[in-house]
Amino acid sequence: MSDSPESEPTPRLAAFGEVSGRGWLAAAVAAIPAGLRAAGLGAPFADSWLIAAAVGSCVLVPVAWLVPRAARGFRGVVGRNAVGSLASAAALWASFSAVALGVLGAILHDKTHHRGLGGAAFGIVGVAVLLGAAIAAWRLVDVGERLRAKGTPKAWLAAVPALAALVAVAVSASPLVRGGAEGAPLRAGALDVLIFITLGALAFSSRLPDALRRALAVVGLPLAAFTVIAGSVRVESSSATRLVSQSGGVAGAVLGVLERWSDRDGDGHGAHFGGNDCDEGAPARHPGAEEVPGDGLDSDCDGQDPPAVERHDGGAPSSTPAASATGAAASANATATSAASGTASEGVPAPSGERPDIIVVTLDTVRADRTSLYGYAKKTTPNLEKLAATGAVFEHAYAVAADTQRALVPMVSGRALSDTPHATGEWPVLDDKPDMLAERLGRAGYRTGAVTSFTWLRRDRGFAQGFEVFDDSAFHDNHPERRVTGARAIDAAIAAHAELAGGDKPLYLWVHLFDAHARYLPHPGLSFGTGDANLYVGEIAYIDRELGRLVEAVGKSARSNRTLWLVHGSHGEAFGEHGSTGHGAQVFDEVLHVPMLVAGVGVKPRRIETAVSVFDVAATVMELAGAQAQGLPGVSLVPALRGDTLVRPAFLAHGNRRVAVIDWPLKLTGFEQKNGKIALTLFDLAADPAEKTDLAKSRPDDTKRLDELRQQRVERTPDEAAPSTSAAPAETAAKPGKPAKPVKPGKAPKPPKPGKR
Repeated sequence: MSDSPESEPTPRLAAFGEVSGRGWLAAAVAAIPAGLRAAGLGAPFADSWLIAAAVGSCVLVPVAWLVPRAARGFRGVVGRNAVGSLASAAALWASFSAVALGVLGAILHDKTHHRGLGGAAFGIVGVAVLLGAAIAAWRLVDVGERLRAKGTPKAWLAAVPALAALVAVAVSASPLVRGGAEGAPLRAGALDVLIFITLGALAFSSRLPDALRRALAVVGLPLAAFTVIAGSVRVESSSATRLVSQSGGVAGAVLGVLERWSDRDGDGHGAHFGGNDCDEGAPARHPGAEEVPGDGLDSDCDGQDPPAVERHDGGAPSSTPAASATGAAASANATATSAASGTASEGVPAPSGERPDIIVVTLDTVRADRTSLYGYAKKTTPNLEKLAATGAVFEHAYAVAADTQRALVPMVSGRALSDTPHATGEWPVLDDKPDMLAERLGRAGYRTGAVTSFTWLRRDRGFAQGFEVFDDSAFHDNHPERRVTGARAIDAAIAAHAELAGGDKPLYLWVHLFDAHARYLPHPGLSFGTGDANLYVGEIAYIDRELGRLVEAVGKSARSNRTLWLVHGSHGEAFGEHGSTGHGAQVFDEVLHVPMLVAGVGVKPRRIETAVSVFDVAATVMELAGAQAQGLPGVSLVPALRGDTLVRPAFLAHGNRRVAVIDWPLKLTGFEQKNGKIALTLFDLAADPAEKTDLAKSRPDDTKRLDELRQQRVERTPDEAAPSTSAAPAETAAKPGKPAKPVKPGKAPKPPKPGKR
């Protein structure tokens, strides 16, 4: 490399202009990957690039001003030639590292399906890659110095690091490895830093052509100033800011820090730099907050307060015992009247009669309050609403657990993951010893099929046991966490139904739809706004649209008049309501409260207030099919489908080091702290659906009673459960029960390791 351009005397303003221009050039090129990542999330590329270039200019232009001064002092210590060699080595090291780490990241992203495992491998192997790149870069510089000593033109030597830098930028910006677009902002940050180092080293140490130097001396400072000013304006006015922040990298990290700096009310959302918090004086108001229709407040900062939703059951149940008792009496009278008129026995066919076809649809990562079926103001689930018009909707259905593993295993085994034999591992393989639901149904005379959409739910991991038809093709060439799988899954489900329907036997089909799980992708014709919370709502609407295709196809078949649908969510997703996002750890209702309905032949349309668990799906399917249900922890919901009163004892739901005990309207949560102590909170969900007021100290009797269930850590069958002493909802008042059998303390299931879904 040649000497620093400041070795030639120039007027002070021209020198500042040239230095500013060098920093601006490096920032402009370094902003291209950030612009592409944000564009992949739906932002305009021009806005995204401008915002990233403004951030880069704020970083690189001051560095460009400081480098020559530091270089002069450095030369005085180590000599003139060492500066060029060191700059060349830094540029090559950054370039080689960027390419190698990008390829490594792409391989791990394609071959591993677990963020924690992939991240650990990237970190360990990445250190070796950085060391190897440093050795290779220094050796190459040494070779270059020898060639220069032999008379090789300097232009040819300078082309080597320049070409390496261009390759690094191209690889980093490619769809295969761009981190933010694929949900890996940490990797995007590492690549951006390497690109900044490469381009900065080249911009600050290379001798530019005289014509370009003269041009930069004139326009460099205005260009840098314009980029910073225009980018700052777009940061506050463009929707791309949030997506640039979410896509990761240097620009995303800087914007994220600035947003947190502007967060004055501590709700995790700032009012500036893409935060879009509409009220910095109210922690309960921020993007993704729980919206209460008709309360006059725009809680989720989407610009509107949805109107109040009329309930189908005449109002929410009161949490007071007096009101509950009154409602219970009314419910009992209604049941008696129904029995007298001969309608109580109508409903789901008895096992001795013609057994129904059963289709169970699992909506992965769908929370109830983001579906229009449960009152969400935007029309996200019109097809679920159509099904609900012919079926029973469970107002208070809860996931088995907050993470994907424990939430989904009961759909194939009927039991908790901890009670289902499996090989240990990040994503466990189910043993072939347990008696799976499909195997029981097969012995009961059912034809069975399954369609899955997630890479863990594969044949080689034990999930195909008992299924005649098992189709996991939806994700074979289409990674579910990076692409859309819903359409493929529904096509496979339609084909599986047609295959299973080719005979007189009843059929059972389980369909798993994954798209609402992060990352969130936009869908044509289903725009609900930008940002994760709105993109997530769009994913729910997309799943509902695809589900409508399956319902329509089955409805046109000859077996439509014997089909029962059971649709439920696996778990929900948090968007900062209680200081966290995603799922897997917390046990608040945004993660546990899921939609659930049963519709079709013989089901009595109604809204059911009894709190139920997704554990109950297996027991319900077994009773509908006339199959054996021994050993299953759930409660059959068939009485509710026939219009009878449903009695459901308190049950558990698990998170990471957390357990929730749900005894509607009460909910106790226990959090195991690092010191081994258990922190208890108690909420009245009817009076406080947002779970803001802890009643653990003011209601010690309820806290103690529910904590005893938490300590047992077992999901008890109905004949083992003690009758609830909390107020029952209006239509589901508990009947006097027999004394509970003694229950031995159960072993708690292992919490998922950090990073597990």
